Parts: sequence; C-alpha cells; structure tokens
Amino acid sequence: MEPSKEFMFKYKGFYFGVNTSVEHVASLENFEIKDSDIFIATYPKSGTVWTQNILSLILHEGHRNGTEDMELMDRIPWLEYNIKNKDFTSLPVPRVFATHLPYYLLPRDLRNKKGRIIYVTRNPKDVLVSYYHFSKYMNIVEEVPDFNICMERFLAGKGRISFLLKESKSWPMPSD
Repeated sequence: MEPSKEFMFKYKGFYFGVNTSVEHVASLENFEIKDSDIFIATYPKSGTVWTQNILSLILHEGHRNGTEDMELMDRIPWLEYNIKNKDFTSLPVPRVFATHLPYYLLPRDLRNKKGRIIYVTRNPKDVLVSYYHFSKYMNIVEEVPDFNICMERFLAGKGRISFLLKESKSWPMPSD
C-alpha cells in the first residue's frame, strides 16, 4: 500500500509532508551553513521535540531571557519545513535547526563539516509504534488504518518512516 499523495510527496527517494515544497527542499543543498550552526538530526518519532527543548534551555537559559513565551518552532525551526516562512539567514547565532533529512539531502556545507550535528536515534520498534499512534491524532500525516499496513510501509521504506537500518548507516560516524 503506497502512501497517499494528499499527505506526502517523494523527492530523491525520500518522502516529505506536503507542508513543504520540492523547490524549498531542492534549495537546501546550497543553504549556507555557519560554523556556529547546530542541527538536531533525528529520525521521526525519535525524541526530536525533547531534544529541541533541552537544547533550547541550555542555549537560552530558559526563563532568564523570555524564551518560555516563544513557540518551539520559533526557537528551533525545521530546516525542510519552513512553515512560518522565516528568513533563516537573519536568525540569531548560534542558529539551531531540527531536521529529519537523510544525510544525502543535507546542505552541502554541512556534509563538508561546517556546523555541528546532534544525531538522535531510537529503537526502530518504538519508532514504529509511536508513529502508528501519532498518525491517529495528527491531521498533518495520513492516518494509517491498520498497524500491519504501517509496519509493511515501514519495512518497505514507503512513507514518512521506513526501516532505520539503511538510514542510520548513511550517517558518517564521528572519528576518534
């Protein structure tokens, strides 16, 4: 069972939600990275929001500067989903972004060792169960009617989540 085109599109072998565009995703290859930039790179349903909140508290000292009144997406926007049409170049340094992009779709500068990456992983079984339940109450993703269908898509690499093994192997490991 293929994912619904109403909720996602495929670009260079990767599925994206329709709340972004092919043009925006394609433009990310040449997105200019600053050495101080930080990227929270996660697989969907792997603790992205937790990591965003923890890093935001560390960087902004939470309540000390009023960031508790800002939406998380304003503090740490999604690179591939610029929903609020922010000018990323005008964000204060250090700029922090969240992303679910696979390594091969990251901006070229980031692949060339500019910026820093925090890569978060989670047990694939937990990701699958979490995504299945997430699809039941989030109107931005297609509701998967049956867990077995969700698992088939996951294992076949069809949809916003797919089996993690090939994804995690594409990320280079830190050198000693």
